[in-house]
Amino acid sequence: MGARCTFVFKQSEDLAVALYSHWGEDSLHRDLALALQHAAPRLTDHSYGTRMAISYLLKDNILDETGYGIYACNPNDLGFMDHPILINLINSTIEDETGIHSIADFVNYHGSPLTV
Repeated sequence: MGARCTFVFKQSEDLAVALYSHWGEDSLHRDLALALQHAAPRLTDHSYGTRMAISYLLKDNILDETGYGIYACNPNDLGFMDHPILINLINSTIEDETGIHSIADFVNYHGSPLTV
């Protein structure tokens, strides 16, 4: 059971940080768009941008024992993952089941102005 998905933050040609979500599939596009909007000031600094996006995705569950996992992976081997969505920080694109989109286009389509 669950609505699993995996957010894969590609940091180099052979290294990525993956955030596995047990319940995130149903809202993954909007959640990711808002997380990327939050992290926008630091997305060109891959380590900070990744941390900010993951922090935003975890913000309501940061102390929970279950629900999320984080691991390093090869961004070229996503076949074993549940509904992977590739956030390519090298070329500022998102790859999902609909194709490849710029991060800006993805955020504009799936997000809305972030309210804090």
